[in-house]
Amino acid sequence: MHGPPRLGRPLAGLPLVAAAWLLAGCGVLGSPAPTGLFLPAPTCGGARVVIPGALSCDDLVGIALQVLRTEVPRQLDRGVIAVTVELQGCPRNEVPPQLDCTGEDFVQLVTFTFEPSVEGGPIEPSLSVGLAPVSGRVLGIVNPLIQ
Repeated sequence: MHGPPRLGRPLAGLPLVAAAWLLAGCGVLGSPAPTGLFLPAPTCGGARVVIPGALSCDDLVGIALQVLRTEVPRQLDRGVIAVTVELQGCPRNEVPPQLDCTGEDFVQLVTFTFEPSVEGGPIEPSLSVGLAPVSGRVLGIVNPLIQ
């Protein structure tokens, strides 16, 4: 007789799975060309609204990171010192419009704050990727220097 299954054995690989998950979140895994980008743990907050089916903070950060990797990789090359995720009401009548909130009442703003700029490099202190809370649809990139 083998007796009841031991619960400790299936969990033996858990540290490796956890490490892989953390590395994926830091940009080392999960991309065709790993960047070695270190991301600090995101701060998640904003309006306190229950939205059924809303994406998790980590999922939103992953989507936003991919957008920045595609659209503005030089910004990420500077390094990221903070990541914040905030739920806000979609801005209306913005001039100039930076987000396309068509069909959305709320936006999840995922803000990446960068290391100081270097001479001749990008100067934005941060960029925010606006995402639809449930679908993760990219609503736009908010540049604080344009506001």
